[in-house]
Amino acid sequence: MNSGMTTALILTMVTLATASGIQIHAQGKPDLDAIYGDESHCLTAPDMRGDKDQPISCFCRDAIVIARYVYSEYLLPGKDGNLNGAFLTLVQEIPKQCGIKYENTGFEVAKRENWVWEGPEVVRVYPPDEVIKRITPEPGSKTVMRWVPYTVQLVFRDSSGRVSRTENNSSRELEAEQKPK
Repeated sequence: MNSGMTTALILTMVTLATASGIQIHAQGKPDLDAIYGDESHCLTAPDMRGDKDQPISCFCRDAIVIARYVYSEYLLPGKDGNLNGAFLTLVQEIPKQCGIKYENTGFEVAKRENWVWEGPEVVRVYPPDEVIKRITPEPGSKTVMRWVPYTVQLVFRDSSGRVSRTENNSSRELEAEQKPK
């Protein structure tokens, strides 16, 4: 299966989960919309510094979450055995998104009963709006677009919740200027 088909399959599964109106949080499980919307404990594309950040990326977390969702909501309770192939395809996506650390463990992680995402706390610090407005816009665009620099701080905690280490790096993101309404 090529990556376009895999992406389409993942998007279909996410849409299925969201459109079905299943209230996962009511069953003691996290709501998928809440998980995908939370970028406070994973790195987005502009934050990443290369392959070493794959295991703590939002892409990795999302690949694991959707495989776990299909397994726990459809396969484990026997609701739809026709999703075995979809589940296996989603499991194959885990090492692609998470890196070598998950090369032989994607299947186990997707089936693990008490799995918890252990990404660091991610703090993004952007400059104030007045500083952003002074950044020279990208030329040749109908929309005003600026490369906005920001700082990313990763806060790692030990099993007791104490800060064990921090890492700081800088990044930039292309942002469109918001037009006043």
